This record gives sequence, structure tokens and C-alpha cells, in this order.
Amino acid sequence: MTSKLLMGASCLILSTAAPWATAIAQTESTDNSVAVQDTAPQDEDDVKVYEGIVVTATRRAEKLSEVPIAMSVFGDDSIDQTSVRELSEISEYIPNVSISGHNDFRSVITIRGVGSASRNIGFDSRVGVYVDGVYMGQSPAVNQELLDLERVEVLRGPQGMLFGKNTVAGAISLVTKKPTDEFYGKASVNVGNYNLRELQGMVNVPLAKNVAAKLSISKTDRDGYIDNITTGNDLDTKDVLAYRGQLRITPTDKLEINLAYDGLKTDNKILVGEPLTDTLGIQKVTIAPETRKVAFDFDPTEDRDVSGAMMDLTYKFDNGFTAKSITGYRDTEANYKNATDYAPVSMLYVEYGDKFEQLSQEFQLISPDDSTFTYMAGLYYYNQSADTNRDVFLGDDFLTAFIEPVVAPSVAPLLGLDPSNLTEAQLAFISSLAGFGPVGSKVINAGTVDTESFAAYFNGSYDFADRWTLGFGLRYSVEDKDVNWLLDGRNSGVFRIGSTNVAPGDTTTAPTPLINDRRDSFLSPAVSLSYAVTDQSNLYVKYSSGYKSGGFNLDFINEDELAANSGLEFGKETVDAYEIGLKNEFMNGRFTLNLAGFYSGYDDYQVNQFVDLGGGRTSIRITNAAKVITQGIEAEFNLQATDNFSLQGSAGYLDATFDSFPGGGTAGGDVSGNQLPGASKWSASLGGLYTRNLPSLGATLLTRLDMTYKDGFYTTVDNQKTTTLPSTQVVPYGYIDSVTLLNGRIGLQSDNGRYEVYLWGRNLTDEDYLIDDFRDFLGTIVNHPNIGRTYGAELVVNF
Repeated sequence: MTSKLLMGASCLILSTAAPWATAIAQTESTDNSVAVQDTAPQDEDDVKVYEGIVVTATRRAEKLSEVPIAMSVFGDDSIDQTSVRELSEISEYIPNVSISGHNDFRSVITIRGVGSASRNIGFDSRVGVYVDGVYMGQSPAVNQELLDLERVEVLRGPQGMLFGKNTVAGAISLVTKKPTDEFYGKASVNVGNYNLRELQGMVNVPLAKNVAAKLSISKTDRDGYIDNITTGNDLDTKDVLAYRGQLRITPTDKLEINLAYDGLKTDNKILVGEPLTDTLGIQKVTIAPETRKVAFDFDPTEDRDVSGAMMDLTYKFDNGFTAKSITGYRDTEANYKNATDYAPVSMLYVEYGDKFEQLSQEFQLISPDDSTFTYMAGLYYYNQSADTNRDVFLGDDFLTAFIEPVVAPSVAPLLGLDPSNLTEAQLAFISSLAGFGPVGSKVINAGTVDTESFAAYFNGSYDFADRWTLGFGLRYSVEDKDVNWLLDGRNSGVFRIGSTNVAPGDTTTAPTPLINDRRDSFLSPAVSLSYAVTDQSNLYVKYSSGYKSGGFNLDFINEDELAANSGLEFGKETVDAYEIGLKNEFMNGRFTLNLAGFYSGYDDYQVNQFVDLGGGRTSIRITNAAKVITQGIEAEFNLQATDNFSLQGSAGYLDATFDSFPGGGTAGGDVSGNQLPGASKWSASLGGLYTRNLPSLGATLLTRLDMTYKDGFYTTVDNQKTTTLPSTQVVPYGYIDSVTLLNGRIGLQSDNGRYEVYLWGRNLTDEDYLIDDFRDFLGTIVNHPNIGRTYGAELVVNF
């Protein structure tokens, strides 16, 4: 299968290297739009040469068509025209990329089928998100508002030679628009259904000669679309404030200083899941899920406070070398509260609070561009302190809602009591016999993980022949983690949550913190070979490697698991990635076509695995149990069919499987050969943009329509689509169906550029689909439905 897939990708890529491709202008553009430049008439016809997309992911301003990386770019025009407002919405338009669209506390980004949420402070994500080169941090920080961006660059595969923080699956780089020496600004008002109110503003001010500042701000509010009939409130609301202040100083033509401070505050009522079953997963719920109604005793909430500062110093030497220093500080605090019983009574609920504070420093030396041998050398330092406080509470109705129906029927007769007629004191006594604490007590999960990492990296390219370029890179990383963590499961009863440094079954000894540390180091090479088939077609092959550091399973661990793995460690995972790609430009740059075929093998893949501890004891642990292979093909094109009409599209095929995963399924089954959860085999998008000048209105009509498709995917390693409950009822679980969405935007832009007005809509056909499903702690099967059709109107004023 692997050889056939790569052979097919190679044939497809090579077949498009047409020798008749025409020349593209060598001018640079700084966004994703296809800019035009008037040239002298040729053969009495006006010829327009279209500029290529220019990116800076390699830390040089390079045309996307010449960078030997499978990479997608989403520019500021595309952000505006598609009405996307946050990072999670962009994945609809990029092949083989998925970003979860709910619950930012556990955001999940996958690239080519591989990714993860940083499910606890001891488990890192596989995809890095960066703003102007600064790593944004763990899952709660990644879903950023797309505020005054120049473009979003999505790089697939390991990227340890380009970004300071190591990434094993890929990187998403958000590039902001820097202040300039002109006064200008922008203000917009956006209103829509679900009582959407969005206000945005930006002003750029020159403060003095060679000094400019910019302030951008956005405030979004939106009602929810899930009705909690118990409280009368809506869930999945939005209350988001985002801002960024920037200062740019260029005291000489050699030195540039960029300072920035940004922040993001959210305070939302969320839906973690809409239950399909009762609390214990025994039978179906009485409220039909398609009604988008739930009955929880309180409204689950999530709030984030994300902020940070950065300083970028760039100095250009007389000999053409460039030195850069990027200093970053990030502070993320996230709080989350959920009714884990998914019930109208207070049986069990959780309160989580995570805080991350990080400092990073990166130094780079970049060689001159006008040489056959170019390179960049970098040093990187990263320090993060992560704190967590995650508690599970026994609610006010725990005795009557759990002990009475679940525990008492089997325990009460042994005590000579009538299970149907128990007092509150008797229920409390039975609860204590089962090992539970009193009502209001909690299971405690709290501690810190300190991470310190150092890295040195080097990447370069050598034009060793007329059309041949050799690329190469090397990175050496060392990462230390220290943990101080306390788990107190003495109140967990029959759930048997463990306690650190306490033997299984001992509920009297007070737990003490687990103290542990670990070190991971890795040397990762990369090499590529590029061949300019024509002046407009570039073919490349590439090998790269990477690693994800090990960590600690700081979760609500079963006491048997805690005894079997008292250090709670799991080791690093590694990847070897192979890629072949072809980037083409035709018709004076009016048509671009990028193709890539890839194969990646992950060893010691970190997963949640079912573990048989012997003697009928079982547990779930994060361990390095699996070997994973992802392979596939990606294609993207941009066609400027006429001066007024353009088409953009992408398609991706992905085969992401567990090559080896014995014991990884339910009850320890072998799931080798199964698809990775969350990995859609097919994804595609197609968009059209049409503009027309309307002299009578002194404006230009803009119309854009986009269609996106995402194939179905499994949500569990068992690759199931249904499950049978103890009641013998069958419910859909484990598979999310495919979905096709239609988004559109139409509006007028005044010829003087002062005013813009639009009507927009997303999911215009009002498709009803699911985002995710999972089984929660008590056995409840839940899913998360989409928001449905959204639409609105936007007014933009430029000054």
C-alpha cells in the first residue's frame, strides 16, 4: 500500500511538470491575495503579470512556489472574504488539517491525522501555534482570534529547524501586520443571528520619525444554540475580547525593533457534550439529542485569560548577514467547570484550573540571500511553569441520585435495611462503606510541572548546479521536566482513584506529593533535494525527523495503575517523514498548482492504552504503545481565470493508521490496522471570487462562495460506529459522518476605499451534523452538535 501510494503521488506530481509553463514576475507580495502589476503592452494586448505568494516561515522572504515544504497560506483577504474569525475555522479550507471547534480548554489540532490536546499539564501537544515566531503554549492558548493578521502559514510535518519550539506534526504561524509610517485605521460592526455582536477597530499612528504604533481590538458576543432547560440559559455562547498593541522602531536602516503585547479574554457558557445516555451509560436519555436541549443542574463554563509580550530585534550587517533576537513571554490561565453527571441533579461535577507561564528566547544568524550557499543558525531557550488544580466534587444530590439507585440495592439487604425506604443517614452510612467521602467532598488532582529546554539548530541550502538545490538541517534538543503532583482519591469509593505514595486499598494514609523528573534529548536531521524542472516548476523530495518529549500522566489515575507505574512517566515519541512535492506556476502566474505526497512513520507513539494489570485488574494509561503510519496526497490550486474572477481549491487524501497497537482497544483488543481517531480520509474545498465595477454606485461588487467537504472519521481506536448499552439499546457512538458546507459573502466596496458593506452566511444550507463524541468518566455517551446556519451583515469604515 505504501509503495503504491508514493508511486502514484510521484507519477501525479511528475506529470504536471509541464515544460510549457510561462514565466512569473519576480516581484514580492506580502499577502495571500493574487496581486497584479501592469506591464508594457505586448502584441497590442495588455498583459498582466500576477505576483506569487511570499512567505517567511523559513525566516526569509521567499516565494511559496520555491519553498520545499508542504505549506498552505491563508492571507488577510481570504480571512475577510470567508468571514472566519478564529483559528479553528480556517481548517475547513486547508487539506489534511483539523482544528476542534469547541471547548478551547482542550483544543485539538491535527495535521495529516496526527495531533493531540494537551489533556493535562504533563502532556504536550504535537502541533505548535506561533504568533510572529513566539510559541503560544498549550491547548487553552491556541484558538486565537484572527486579529489584524497579514497571513496564516500552515506547515506540515516536523519543523524543528525553522521554529524554536520543537513540533513533531507541524506548525501554524500567525503573521501580524506591522505598524507603518502612515496614519490609517479601520472600524467594523458585524451583527448576525444568535444575537451576534462583533466590534473591531484598528488604528496605526506614526509617533515620530521611524517610530510607529498600532492598536487592534475586537469584541465578540453571541448567544448560545443549546438550551439548558433546567436553568433556562443557552450554552455554547461567545464572550470574547482580543487586543494587540504594537510598536515598531527603525532608528537606522540596519536596525528594526518590534515590540508587541496582546491579550485574549473569554467567558463562555459551554457544552462539553449533549448526552445520548443516562449518567451511567445504561440506557438512552428521554430528551432527544436532535432537539438541541439538555437538562443540567448548572451551566458548564469556561473562561480563558491569555496574554503575552514579545520583542523582535533585527540587525542587518554591511556584509549582508542578519541577526535576530526574539524574546517572548506568555501567560495563560484557564478555568473550566462541567456537570460530569450530565443530569438535572447535582451528582458529580468537576472544576479545573490550569495556569501556564512561559519565557522563550531565540537567537538567529541568517546568511545573505544572494549566494549559492545560504543558511540560518539558531539557539533557543524555553522555560515553562505549569500549575493545575483539578477537583471532582460529590454534589448535593449524590446520595439520592447515585448511592440510592446504584449502590444501596446490593448493600442495604446485607445490613438488614429496606433499599426502597432508606433515610439520608442510612444512605450516608452506605456511601461511607463504599469508600466515598461525605457530600461536598472532593477528589484532588493538583501540582506543577516545570519544563526547561535548550536547542541548537541549523538549516541551509546549496545551489550546487544550474537547477539543483540541496537543502539540509540539523537540530539538537534537550528538555528537562520536573513534577510535583498530588492525587488524593480517598473519597472516590468504588471508582478507586489512586492516591500518590499510598498503597492500593489504603484510605486512611494521607497522600504525599509525587516528586519526579525526566530528561529527553534528540538529534534530528533533515535533508531535501530540489530541481527546477522549468523556471516555473519546482520539484522536491525531502526527509525530516522530529520528536515529542515524554511526560507524566497527571490524571485521575486508577489506584492499580498508580501502583504499577508509580512514576507515571511515558517516554518520547519519534517520527521519520518523507515527502515529494511539485510547485507550479502557469499563465504568467495566473494559475498555481501545488502537489505533495507524504509518508510518515511514528515510533513509540504516545496514546491512552488499555492495560491488563493481571488478576482481573485493568487500567488506562498514557504510554508509548503504538506505531503509527500516516500517508497521503495533497493538492492546492489558485486560478485567476479573468481579471474579475478567480477560483481557489484544495484536496487531500489521508491514510492514518495504527501500524501496530496490540492491547490498545476495548478490553485489551488488538487495534493494529485501525484508523487514528479524528483522521478523515478525504477533505476538499472549492471557492470562487467574482468582482465587478459598478460606476453608477462608485463601488465594486464582491461575491465569494466556498464549498468545503470533510470525510467522516472515527473517534475511538476501536473504529466502531455504534455501541450496545446494558439495556440492549443501540446508540450511535464512535463515528462522525462526513459533511459538506456552503459559505458565502456578498458586498460593496467603495472606489475610494472608505466604506465596505457585506452580507455573509456560513453553513448556508443549514446542515445538521456532529463535531465530536466521547464517553465521559461515569460512562455517559455524549456528542457535540454544530451551530447550524449563521448569517449577518457587516459594515467596515477605513480612514
